[in-house]
Order: sequence, then C-alpha cells, then structure tokens
Amino acid sequence: MRETVSIYRTKRLFSALDDSIDAVMIINSGMSALDENFLYLTDTRGGGFEGALAVATKRSVTVITSVLEEEIARRSGCKVRVFSSAKEREAKLKSIMRGKEIVGINEHGISHATMKWLRKSLRNIKFKDISKQLMRVRMIKTEDEIERIRKACKIASKVATEIPEILRIDMTEREAAAEIDYLLRCRGADGPAFETIAAFGSASSMPHHMPGKRRLKPQSVALFDFGAVHENYRSDITRTYLTKPKNEQIARIYEVVLKAQKAAIAEMRPGQVAKEIDAAAREIISDAGYGKYFIHSTGHGLGISAHDPGALAKRSKDVLRENMVFSVEPGIYLPRRGGVRIEDNVIVTARGVKKLTNASRELEII
Repeated sequence: MRETVSIYRTKRLFSALDDSIDAVMIINSGMSALDENFLYLTDTRGGGFEGALAVATKRSVTVITSVLEEEIARRSGCKVRVFSSAKEREAKLKSIMRGKEIVGINEHGISHATMKWLRKSLRNIKFKDISKQLMRVRMIKTEDEIERIRKACKIASKVATEIPEILRIDMTEREAAAEIDYLLRCRGADGPAFETIAAFGSASSMPHHMPGKRRLKPQSVALFDFGAVHENYRSDITRTYLTKPKNEQIARIYEVVLKAQKAAIAEMRPGQVAKEIDAAAREIISDAGYGKYFIHSTGHGLGISAHDPGALAKRSKDVLRENMVFSVEPGIYLPRRGGVRIEDNVIVTARGVKKLTNASRELEII
C-alpha cells in the first residue's frame, strides 16, 4: 500500500512536468530546513531524515538516508540506500543520478549551502525548478489524503468540544496549551499540527501569540488555535471563548466573525476565484466597522503542511477545484483589547464544500 501511495503521487507529479525531466530530487538540508515535499513523495512516517534525499522517477522513489532512519524508510515501501558518511552519501547520489541530464528540484526548499554542494557533486546535471508544479499537484488531494485530513479534523473537533471542561480561572496560557496537546494525543493524534496557540485577554489580538504566563481572568477572552497530525496530514481549527461576566463588545465581534465565516464558506465551489471568497468575508467585517482589524487572509490550503498550497486572499489567483482542502478563518483583532477568530476546515466538492471540522461555533460563555 505504501509503495503504491509513493508511486501514485510520483506519477501525478510527472504528469505535470515536461518530458525533459529525468528525475525529481527532494533534499532535506537539515533539521531546520526539512522539505515537506520529502514526506509527500516518500510517505515516510516518523523520523527526522536530516540530510536525507528522495529521488523519484516515473517508476520508483528512492530514499537516501543515514542508518538512523533506515528502518522507518524501509517501512515506506520506497527503495532505500543507506549511507554512513558524507562521502558515502555523495557516492550513492552520484550512482543514482548516472545517465540523467535534467533533474527537477524544489528551489524554495534548498539552502544556499546545499545547492552549492549539489552543483559541485553533480557537475553534469542541469537543475530545473519545479516548485510551482509541486504546489499545483499538492493542491488537489487524493482520496487517501482526504481520508487522513478527515481523521485529523475529527480529532481536533473532539478536542475543541472538550476545551470548556479544562478551562479554569487563573490558569496560564502555557497550562491550557499543554492540556490541549495532551488531549490531541489522547484522542489519537500523532502530535500537534503546529505550536498550539492559547491567548488570553488582550493577547488574543495577536494572531500568532506565543503562550506564556498570562492567566485567564473573568470577563475575558480565551482564543485557541491548534490542530492534529494524522499520518503526516493536518487539521487547523480555532475557537474563541468568553469568561463570565460576558464582555459585550467582544460578544458582538464574535457574531460578526461567525457571519463572515459563514459567508465565505457559502461562496466556495469549483470554479470560484479564491479572492472572491476572501472578499465575501471581508465585506461582512468592513460593513460592521471592523475592516482595518481583519489583518490576515480568509484562509489557506491544508494538507501535509498546516499552510499547504492555496490561499483565500485578496491577491490570490487560485481558482477552486474539487478536492481542494482549505482552512477558513476570518478574524477581528482590537489591539490591547482582544480578538476573535473562528476557523474550520472544508473540502471543495462538486456541489460546493463540506465542513471537515464539526465542533460547535456558537459563542460559549464559561
């Protein structure tokens, strides 16, 4: 099954490339520069794969890795070449590349130092950037990918419904984030999809706030942005809660954001231009007088990455197609006062969209 997944994805990629490409190579430059396309082509699950390479042709995918990841690599169903030194790694790569003239690479995923090494090691090969083709192929999810995302969404939705039970006045953001990460694993996630955001009070006005020592207070805001990983695929959900007594201004903002999200989702269907979906949400928020406080795009693609290819944004040129998966997340952020974001994951279907996250979106006062 694993081999079939890798080869099927490789065939999809090569169908989007011109015939001059002899092979595609994805390389992990280091732990701080791991290319998510490595996971996409190999379907390896677990491991670091620092310095590993994936070389794909129309008929096979080969992983070149250190002995540290050998067993995990073999479980993927790909062909495996193991190296024990930098010299041996280079020799195995040269062997695989023998007879090839043009090799496709993801320029956006390669460090400058690694690119210099490749040009020195493979002097007779011409490298061609195929990052745009990779992005286009990854935007349209297969049934296997959709099923994994659906499972990740189910886990995140379950955890979202449990958040009110774990919240208590005077707990810190760090404690709340840790509770959510624990629940994600307990409910079946391989791990959190990204660093969980827990933002209390005025900190909720910062979309990418890092959880700290801030404590939850009465008449406050509690915003949580998190997701689950299931077999390399991710969900991304945000829920915002209020603590008693209700802050009337934030409660009004909540209803505006929810209305904007519903308007955006209602616009989503095959053939629709992504920027029109963003415009639908933005119009609701602007008409309510909060336009300048909606400071990010309406949504983004979702898949192997929490921010997969595809954007529901002002300047996006993307056109929706069946089996694209998106996060839809309008928000309003009042500096030094607080913010509201509501985020759900949807899949584009022939008839419109279907929500993959199903936790309640009604305002909860805790």
